[in-house]
Amino acid sequence: MIGTITEDISVSGYDNEDFLEVFVTEFRPWIKKTHGDEIGEYPMSLLIQKYIKEFVNDYGIDESILRYTNTLNSMIRVGRSLAEKEVRKLPSLKKDIMFTEKFKKVIDHFISGYNLPDFAKIHIDEESPFRVRGWISLDFEPAMKYDGSLNELKTFQKEFTHLITQYLGFEIGSIIHGKLDFYFEPYFRFEGVDEWVKNVFNKKIKKDIKSLPNKSAVRSMKFSVNNTHVEGIITLFNFHDSHYQNRISFENEFRKYLKNLGYNPNRLLIK
Repeated sequence: MIGTITEDISVSGYDNEDFLEVFVTEFRPWIKKTHGDEIGEYPMSLLIQKYIKEFVNDYGIDESILRYTNTLNSMIRVGRSLAEKEVRKLPSLKKDIMFTEKFKKVIDHFISGYNLPDFAKIHIDEESPFRVRGWISLDFEPAMKYDGSLNELKTFQKEFTHLITQYLGFEIGSIIHGKLDFYFEPYFRFEGVDEWVKNVFNKKIKKDIKSLPNKSAVRSMKFSVNNTHVEGIITLFNFHDSHYQNRISFENEFRKYLKNLGYNPNRLLIK
């Protein structure tokens, strides 16, 4: 599965040390070829001071990358440009198989062990070999009405990472180092929020609550989501001269109204 290969690849994922090596590996031989073996043995600091502009021009690199920087960063920038031009190809331990295809049965079996609500879906996407991204999507309105526990979903990221590192035995890190580039979003993606706000919050809820006894205490309201804790949040803005008791009474009336619509008061919050 793992082999040291050299291929035409993007420079993304490489570090400054890699670009520095490209520069040094290319620069000194160029000095010897262009200015002779004797000069080619001069200290690197002197050679860069005298010849780096000539070097970048000879390789068709924009000289502006040498501005406003120090010597070390100039070497790194030029090395990156050389790598992008594929003057010198960067080595890689990158794998040429798809992780999610290779371990599809293991991943599917692992996910099937979770008792997911109908409105929840786990996504594992691999945009290129061994670059894996994961997230959990929730259909918004059913999630707001759900009164069960979501603890399993909240621990999925940790447990799936454990599957990768402990059971399958892969390190998470740079793909060019032969590792798995894996990231699982620590928050949930809500689906259907805009539609719910437009058709339910704006057209129904705002209209219905006008008939609540203490509606006069509230000037306006806005809606937001907390996709870390799976919450919808209705924030109330009260009139400055409204009585405190009227505000509390309206909040209680509003919560009762939402509960009658089937919403879980611990998920669709009033603040």
